Amino acid sequence: MITLITDKINTFNQISYNKFLDTINLYQLSCSCALSGCLIKHGYYNRSIKTLEGFITLSILRVKCKRCGKTHAIFPKFIVPYSQILLNDHISIIRAYISNDSFESIMTTNEYIDESNIRYVISRYLRYWKEALAAFGFSITDDIVSIIRHCLSTFKRQFMQIKCIPNIIFT
Repeated sequence: MITLITDKINTFNQISYNKFLDTINLYQLSCSCALSGCLIKHGYYNRSIKTLEGFITLSILRVKCKRCGKTHAIFPKFIVPYSQILLNDHISIIRAYISNDSFESIMTTNEYIDESNIRYVISRYLRYWKEALAAFGFSITDDIVSIIRHCLSTFKRQFMQIKCIPNIIFT
């Protein structure tokens, strides 16, 4: 996976994702084998995401390294790999949990997030991320871009990414 930290995409739909992809020069991106200039478009796969507008299906670009043969999905910073819930919603849920606030405003804002989603996010945070963040001096109260940068550079995973598949940061 390759996560791009950019402000060139602000909305969550296929048109904005495609425009985001058009701004990327694949030859600038590096593969996990540390080579750059060797990635080519390989295909797309569908990914459903829970947004304020409902479930949105994005066709996520996959690229392949001509040298080592590995494939990588290209993600904007707000997508958590292997999750249908956006990063902002993950962080809102965790912040509400830590401050003992109600989750009602989160569920009202995004009606596609329910109690089971909230329990899942909290359990994953407590099981995988709470101690990891604390061990490296990161805080869930930091700004979102700082959290993303710290997690991608330190853990090689997006914040709240559970599977231990390396995720490359690109800014």
